[in-house]
Amino acid sequence: MPASALRRALPVLLTAAVALLPGPAAAAPAGAAGFAAACPTTGFISQGHSSTHNGIDIANDYGTPIFAVGDGEVTISGYDPGGYGQWIRVLHPDGTITEYGHMYQRDVARGDHVVAGQRIALMGSEGNSEGPHLHLRVWADPGASVGTDPVPYLAERGVTMPCTPGTGPRPTPLDHPAESGRVVSARSADGRLEVFAAGADGVHHAWQ
Repeated sequence: MPASALRRALPVLLTAAVALLPGPAAAAPAGAAGFAAACPTTGFISQGHSSTHNGIDIANDYGTPIFAVGDGEVTISGYDPGGYGQWIRVLHPDGTITEYGHMYQRDVARGDHVVAGQRIALMGSEGNSEGPHLHLRVWADPGASVGTDPVPYLAERGVTMPCTPGTGPRPTPLDHPAESGRVVSARSADGRLEVFAAGADGVHHAWQ
């Protein structure tokens, strides 16, 4: 091709080449989820999130399993003599926090690392409660004075409430690892809080 013809064709060739290049990546939507979630428990929402109710209540029978919403570290697992009764707090890698309240049994301790869908407790009615339910609270901004509505928080992560454990983006509910055999706390028949753990020998050892 003569040099003059090449010069005339060059702008057309450059335009075509640019058109074939991939465009900029689409920006993530505001508030995009940091992880795929698991269903926290089965039941019906007996009370939603509002200005006077910082979380949602999911009601079901005593002993209904409660699962971690996402992977994370247990930063609190204990007994609150006030409103929560026995409760658990989990810090997730994206910086958000989920809290679980009113259980009669906790299966994880502070410092444990949990995965989405792992069983962490059994539903109860301790603290400020009128019947067995899970009080689920979410802190999308740990510095906020009011929690985030858990329903849209979970929806952003693939879980539509009410939900069924074993469905959604993290579909397999996991029991507390069988090799540990540990139960962190439970209520005795007379209402006393029994705290114990099963060692490798299978014997239950009391601890404070």
